[in-house]
Amino acid sequence: MKLLIIAILAASAGIALWQSAPPMDTFSPSQETGEVVIASYLKAGTRTFFSAEGDRSDVLEIGSATRWSDSDEVALSEIRYRASGDNDMAWDITASAGTFFEDINELVLQNGVTVIETKRQATMTTEAMRLFMNQKRASGHQEVLLTGRGSRTTGSSFELDLQTNTATLKGDVVTQYE
Repeated sequence: MKLLIIAILAASAGIALWQSAPPMDTFSPSQETGEVVIASYLKAGTRTFFSAEGDRSDVLEIGSATRWSDSDEVALSEIRYRASGDNDMAWDITASAGTFFEDINELVLQNGVTVIETKRQATMTTEAMRLFMNQKRASGHQEVLLTGRGSRTTGSSFELDLQTNTATLKGDVVTQYE
C-alpha cells in the first residue's frame, strides 16, 4: 500500500513539473537550415477539366509535381496536355518540364515542346511556350518549326488558338514546300 501511494505521489510530481515547464518551440526544418521545404508532391497524376455542359474538355497528365512552401508555383515533369477545339480538332502537347500556376490556370512549358494537331496531322516544335488553359491559347517567343503535309515553316515566335485551331507564326517566317 505504501508503494502505491509513493508511485501516485511520484507521478503527480512528474505531471506538475511537466506542466510548469515552458512550452517547447516546434521544429521547422526551414528555420533550422534556411532551405525551402516541399509543401506537396505528386507522382503520376492526371487532372481532368470539364466544360460547362459536363463534357471532358482538357486533360493534364504529369510524371511528377512538386510545390514548395510559400510558393504558388508547381514544378512539373513529363507533361502531356490534351485539349479539344472547334470542329472536333484535337491537340496533344508534350514537354519534359514546366511550371504550373494554379491560381491563374497557366502552364509554362520548357525543355522542348511538341504540339500535335491530330486531325490535320500538323506538328509544331519549340523550346518553350506559355499555355493559357482558361482561354485555350498559347504563345511562345522561341524559334518554332511547323510541319504539315508537304511543308515546313519556321518563325521566331508564335501564337496558337486551341479553340479555333489557328497557329500564327511571327518574325522571320520561312516556308519550304516538298
